[in-house]
Order: sequence, then structure tokens, then C-alpha cells
Amino acid sequence: MGHWRNLLSDRRGNVAVIFAVAAIPLLMGLGVAVDYGRTVVTRSRLADSIDAAVLAIGSQPAMSDADAKTAITKWVNAQVNGAAIGSWQVDSVTQTGGSIHVTASGSVPTTLASLVGVKTLPVVVSTEAVRQAKKIELALVLDNTGSMAGSKLSSLITAANSLVDTLAKGTKQADDLRVALVPFSMTVKVGASYKTATWMDTQALSPVHSEIFDKTGVNRFSLFDKMGVAWGGCVESRPLPYDVQDTLPSASNPSTFYVPYFAPDEPDTKSGNSAVYPNSYLADVTTSTNWKTQETYSAKYTKNFTKTGTNSSTGYTYGPNSGCGLAPLMRLTNNTTSIKSAISAMTAVGDTNIPIGLAWGWNTLAPAGPFGDGVAYTDTEHSKIVVLMTDGQNQNSNPGGSNSNASYYSSIGYIWQNRLGITSGSDTTRRTAMDSRLSTLCTNMKAKGIQIYTVRVEVTTGSSTVLKNCASSPDMFYDVQDSSQLLATFQSIAGEISKLRISK
Repeated sequence: MGHWRNLLSDRRGNVAVIFAVAAIPLLMGLGVAVDYGRTVVTRSRLADSIDAAVLAIGSQPAMSDADAKTAITKWVNAQVNGAAIGSWQVDSVTQTGGSIHVTASGSVPTTLASLVGVKTLPVVVSTEAVRQAKKIELALVLDNTGSMAGSKLSSLITAANSLVDTLAKGTKQADDLRVALVPFSMTVKVGASYKTATWMDTQALSPVHSEIFDKTGVNRFSLFDKMGVAWGGCVESRPLPYDVQDTLPSASNPSTFYVPYFAPDEPDTKSGNSAVYPNSYLADVTTSTNWKTQETYSAKYTKNFTKTGTNSSTGYTYGPNSGCGLAPLMRLTNNTTSIKSAISAMTAVGDTNIPIGLAWGWNTLAPAGPFGDGVAYTDTEHSKIVVLMTDGQNQNSNPGGSNSNASYYSSIGYIWQNRLGITSGSDTTRRTAMDSRLSTLCTNMKAKGIQIYTVRVEVTTGSSTVLKNCASSPDMFYDVQDSSQLLATFQSIAGEISKLRISK
């Protein structure tokens, strides 16, 4: 009996029993802590993937909330592929007022916590991306030269329209985004409605008028009227140095006026004369055999056209509007439907003069000048941006043979007019002179705070240096090897302009 009493009174084993009992909640707590840590890591990984997905979606063309939800789901799925983050789903995607709001949820299977009946732990993620607060004034300066015909122009139209859609999707108010369009070739068409604008040289005061006529003061608009032909709405480059400046047109300095584009009647092809002049549409009239006398003779401009239609070798119509077949520019507007219609109406014709296209891109953004539509350069609430796209290099071609003009007529006239600072030269020499004007123009625009993106498409010859240097930074130059990549390129630019940022 004493033995049993002693055994029952022995307390030495109680420590182990108490420890065993106490270890159960300790292990449970440790298990929950481990599982909670896994959940935190999983939530962070899912949140990072969704953040990246939202930023990626924001740089793509505008889409519905449903399509955005599908795209974000695919993106996140690709990012977390193979990672043990349990089950998850995108619950909602809402795009309003320049922001994208996304919520997602899921669950993480537990390990030790499952021993006490906790099989999963919930994960909830919410993120929002907002676009930059600055308002945007954007000029699309787009190559519409003859080499753009076909699939390249179609790809450009699709890409430019998608860029407008993407930017418009991110605006809170209509005036947050205003877009201008400047199609260019060897000239720019401002439109015939500006015939009497104060910045047009309606009085033939600029020296540019007289360079192609035998008399000073010959008024191009008057010649259009005498021939019964409407001015096509194209303009010529201003003479140096105003071709690369935003100097306001002024009667005190006639060279600052804008002159209507006028392709002169070129000499007739006569027996014994092997020269081929691509734009001979009137009889020479004068008895002189000198080609320049024949070409500059201003009295010949009447309604008696000797040739009409289109020159099969150049693709230009005969007459004073030869080479002015491109679509007109559109001034800054917040009407994205109108700007997209103008983009879709672009057509391909002419040679490449990048400076005149970019100069008019500047004019559309300038606070003064021809239009005066832009806000002040010092306005900190706006960003002024140009997207310049071309599929070629600057060009001033020589028709060859015994054509004494030694060039086709364009917005810089003939090469002998010295509008480039040279009166002759090889194709390379001419391109170098035009590139120099372009470089100065880019420098002047950037000095005003205008940001420039440049896009070079399917150019396999020559150097891209001038366009690289024209861009505001190296990463704002795009060398596109295939025009089918234009959509992705313009989407990338739209994303950069939008500058989505995560604001949780």
C-alpha cells in the first residue's frame, strides 16, 4: 500500500506532460506564422504582377473594361507561371477619368495551420494606375510621300489612330488632350481656306515670288485666278533662316510671310531638245529659245492649258498645283473623331522634305504664328509633343538628262533658287544641306521645351544620325525595320506619353 502511495505522490514526470500539452498551441502558432508569411509573399508577388499588367495595358490601344480584364488576367498568368501562389482571379477592372483600378483575390493553401482546420488563407489585392496630370498638345508629323503608298500607309493610319485612342482613353476632360496632324511630302497643304490669312503673302511681297518669274511683284494668287485654277492650299518653305524658326510673319520683313506653292510651267519639249520637263502645261508663247526665259515668262499664264491630267512618270498632276496632292493638315483639336478621320484620309504622293513637315508641326503647337492655337511655352500644366515619322531621307532629286532646272519643283523651289544655301550638287550634297536645316530646326524646337519622338521606317540606306539627334533623348528614337511594327511602336510612344504610374 505504501508503494502505491509513493508512486502517486511522485511529481518528477509532470514537466514532460505539461510541455507536451503546451507545445500543441505553440506549434499551431508557429504553423500559422509560417503560413501567414507565405501568404504575405504570395500577395506581394501577385500585386507586383498586377501592377506590371496595368502599366502594360495602359500603353495599349483603348479597350473595354471586359477586354482589359481578360488582358490583365493573361498577363499576370504569364508572369506567375509556375509560381506556387495558390488560386487567384481578377475580380474587376474599371477605367475612369484617366485611371485604371483593378481588384483581385485568391487563396493560399496552408501547411501546419491545416492541422487545426485552417485549410486556406485569403489574399486580396487592389491597385490603381493614374496617368500624368499634365495636359497634352500633340502634333503628329507623318510622312505621306509616294514611297508610303500601300501597306506602309495603311499600317501608319492604324498606328496613328491607335495612339490617339490610347491617349484619349486616359483623359479626364476633353481639353486634356489636343492633337494636330501634319501630313508632309515635298510640301505641306495648309488648306485653301487660308488664302486670305494675314500670314499668307497675298500682296506678293516676299522675294520668293520673283525667283521663278521674269518680273518682281508677280502675284501667284493672281496667276491662279487668270488660269481659272483654284490654289491647292500648299505652301512653300520660307527662305533661310526663317524656314527653321517660329518668327512671326510681318510686313516689315516680307521674307517671314508664307508663300503659296506654285509649280511653274516648264519649257515645252521641242524638236532637237532632248530635255524632258515633267510639268509643261502651257505654251511657252515667247519666241526666246532660252529655257529660263521660257520658264519664267509670266505673261503666258492663261486658261489655254496644253496638257492636263497626271504625268505618268511622276504621278503628279500637270499645272501649278503639281505635287500638291496630299491631305491637308489639321490644327490642334480635342475632337478625336475628327483627327482620326483626317488620319484615315491621308494619301501618298511626292518626295521627302522633312524640315517643312516638322516646321508646320511646330506651327500647330506654337502660341503665336500662323494659328496661335498652342498654350504659352512657359505653361507648366501642358506638355508639347511631336511625333515625327518618315520612311525616307531628305530628298531633292535631279530629273537628269539635260533638264536645266536640275531638280523637280518642290516647296524649296528649284535647286538653282538657292533656298538651301546651294545652287547645285549631287544627291548627297543636297541631302546634307537639307539635313543641316532639319538639325537646326530640331534644336530650335527643343529649346522651346517641345519634346520630339522620331520614327524611321524601313530605311536601309544612309544614316539615322539626323533623326536620332532630333529626338529629345536616345530612347525617343525608333528605328522600325518593318512597317508592320508601326502599331507596336506607336503604342509604346503612347505609353511613354501617358506615363502611367501606380498610386495605391
